[in-house]
Parts: sequence; C-alpha cells; structure tokens
Amino acid sequence: MKKVLYILVTILTITKISFASTRGDVKILEATENIQYLSQKIATDYLFFYKNPNNIVLKNQLYKNIDNLQFYIKELEDIEDIRKGGNTERILKYFKYKIKEIKVNIKSIPNKKINLSYVEDILDSSDILLEGIQSIANEHKYKFSKEEKMLMLSKEILYLLRRVNKYYMALSIGLNSNTNYQKMQKAIEDTDIRLKMINRYTYPNDLYYKLDKINKIWDRDKRFFYQVDKLSIPYILSNSTQYIEDLVTQIEQYHKRNL
Repeated sequence: MKKVLYILVTILTITKISFASTRGDVKILEATENIQYLSQKIATDYLFFYKNPNNIVLKNQLYKNIDNLQFYIKELEDIEDIRKGGNTERILKYFKYKIKEIKVNIKSIPNKKINLSYVEDILDSSDILLEGIQSIANEHKYKFSKEEKMLMLSKEILYLLRRVNKYYMALSIGLNSNTNYQKMQKAIEDTDIRLKMINRYTYPNDLYYKLDKINKIWDRDKRFFYQVDKLSIPYILSNSTQYIEDLVTQIEQYHKRNL
C-alpha cells in the first residue's frame, strides 16, 4: 500500500512540475512571437520614417513600438526559467545593446544625408533580433494542443506580413539586391504555408467570412509585392497589410479564448 501511495505521489508531483513548466513555456512563446512581430514592424516603421523624416506621427509610432519591444523583453527576463541563465539570458542582453543602436540611428535621421547604409543597418538589426528570438522560442517548444498550434500560426502570419512589407519597402527605396528580394519571396511563401494551415480549421461563420477576406486580399497583394521592380506602392500595400493584420488578430484572439 505504501508503495502504491509513493507511486501516486510521484506521478502527481511530476504532473504538477510538468504543467508548471508548460505554462512557463506558453508565456515565453507568446512573448517571443510578439518580439518577432515587433522586430519586423520597427524596421518597416523606420523605413517609412527614413523617407519622411519630418513626420512626427511616424516617429512617435516608431518609438512606441520600440517601447513595446522593450516591454516584452522585460517580460521574458522576469520569467523564472529565463532567469536561470544560459543562452537566452545572453541573447536578451544583446537585444538591449541593439535597441540602443537603433534609437541612436533614429534620433540622427533628420540630420543625415541620404545614405542607404543606415537602412542596411536597420535591416540587419531586425534580422538579428528575429534570429535571436527564434532561437529562444526553439529552446522552449513543446507539443502544442490544437488551439495552441492555431494561435502560434496566427501570430506567425502577423510577423511574416510585416517581414514581407519590410523587404518590399527596402526594395522600393533602392536596396535592390537579390538577397532582399529572395528574403521577401521566402516570407511570402512562408505566409502562404501558414494560411493554408489556418484554412483547414473550421471557424464559426463570422470568422469564416473574415478568413475569406484575408485570403482574397492576400492573393491580390502578393502579386503586387512580386512586381516591386515595375510598380512601387508601399503606402497602399502597408495599409492593406494593416487591414489583414486586424482580421488575423481577431482569429488569434478566438484561439486564445479557446485555450
């Protein structure tokens, strides 16, 4: 009897520890998804501000998103699993250094002569943030439930949409390298893959119609993205992307409520 009780207590203890660890991983993964999005959004904001250095609204939006990025980095630092040290802690410290660099770059924009090397710096910084945060996410992956998987897919679509816009904008202002075009193309393909997975889910009617809108707008917009060398309409596509994001966010919230 004592042996049976010992086994039961052991199983319950392991289950409790496993559950706590999983909830911590969920918080970490949600924060990393938000940082992925902001790493790309900040770069896009920067490119628009670079073209319009006297636009106070763009400047304020850029700083607001940097504040949001710092908030989620702090959120990660406050999670017990992160405070144990290792690669994650070192990456987050490096993030703070890169954010300081970005701020210095932003402050000096109005006084700079047109120089695309500054734009290249911000593209590199956003890719460094993305690569670093994805390595953190990979360390905390576990087997998702169906709803968790759909939640993460919707969050990934949000950051990929901004990544597409980032490279489209870079190409539009003169950074016409094959590498930038290929990265844009890869982000489009990755968005397509995740949208196909989202489309397999059975949604209630109101969300089904919104998903149908997303599909139609995206199918139209991606043709324009591919034609960046012939037609440059970054402001129109950015506004269209924002509309898609608003619809995707409603899908994201639906899955979050169902967790």
